[in-house]
Amino acid sequence: MLFPMWLPCLLACTGEIVHHPEQQEETAAAAFSLTSVEPDHGPASGGTFVRLAGTGFSASSTVTVGGTACTTFTFLSSNEVYCTTPAGSAGEVALTVNEGDDEVRAAFTYAAGDPDTADTGQPEAEIGGCTLDAPEALTAEEWSYSDDVFGSVTVAGRTGFETAPIGVEGEAGWGPPEADPDTWAWSELDFLAAAGAASQYSGGLSVDDRGSYAFSVRFRVDHGPWALCTNSAGGQGALEVVPDQVEEPVDYCHVQWPCELVGAVGELSPDVYAWIYQSGVSQGPGQGVGVLFDLGVGNSGTDPESDLSWRWSPMTYYADKDGLSEGDQANDEYLGNFIVPESAGTYDYTARASADDGLSWTLCDLGGDSCNFGGSSDGYDDPGVCVAE
Repeated sequence: MLFPMWLPCLLACTGEIVHHPEQQEETAAAAFSLTSVEPDHGPASGGTFVRLAGTGFSASSTVTVGGTACTTFTFLSSNEVYCTTPAGSAGEVALTVNEGDDEVRAAFTYAAGDPDTADTGQPEAEIGGCTLDAPEALTAEEWSYSDDVFGSVTVAGRTGFETAPIGVEGEAGWGPPEADPDTWAWSELDFLAAAGAASQYSGGLSVDDRGSYAFSVRFRVDHGPWALCTNSAGGQGALEVVPDQVEEPVDYCHVQWPCELVGAVGELSPDVYAWIYQSGVSQGPGQGVGVLFDLGVGNSGTDPESDLSWRWSPMTYYADKDGLSEGDQANDEYLGNFIVPESAGTYDYTARASADDGLSWTLCDLGGDSCNFGGSSDGYDDPGVCVAE
């Protein structure tokens, strides 16, 4: 049964006032840009974990520093990626981000050799030991930050005080348990407190693809070699990255167009349009506050909430859509693309919507046997079809 709150969006989906995308002048996609590099310097031995901010990034973006690929690359969103610098030569070099044929650059400076103890004014020091304190196991939702990981390090004469030890750095990392930890994704830890003769650090993991992984912490002093830590059992922690949890549904969402598409393997798909009706949010001009949309693709006939083949990309606000009355602008429409799977074949695609800044998500569908009919007021059961060739 359809409740009165659905009427504005349902009439927009079925009546003559629905506007197909080909009848409108499409807005340009977000420009590809690089706005900041933090930090923009590091030792010539490499290993600096760098945050890149900008627009137009994707999971297929590549980053090089001085012409050499980063040793790790983490895609967080179209506006934020991370990489770990490779070894390089002293001096200023180009940090380059490539997205297909597009390229953006910024400057990165390699220090003339690893900094030594003269940089800290402290006596020569070595790591006496380190541990992964907690937790033993961790579960995190994909494309998010995990709960904090805790680790401790001992450096004679420097740790064990109520202030951060000079010259000591810590990172938390995750990756396939069989892989070299140097190739894992690493992020900076923050000093927490003294712990006897040691200093304790904490920080979250920036995770992406769902699956089973290992995690740990590592430390170094005066930019020397990294010391990989183990837990009390002599091993690494166990990380499970799970799909985003869908809790409360939005009032209504709909994959508007197209019903099916053909794309080149490994390339961006054609444009896909979806819209949302959320009482008190989507009505009126402009983007509703707190609304987010993702576009996903996965194996045909699988569950987007649990199947590991599904990959999600953010959609952008596109236009207002009328509902029951012309000019009421009851619905918000979004536009997006996904990376077509690498293997030729037939796949499903759909959108998901959130009205609470990503705390909960609702899967959207076509809502019927023909394009631009119905919608997801009754749950997800009708995806679009992607033919990869």
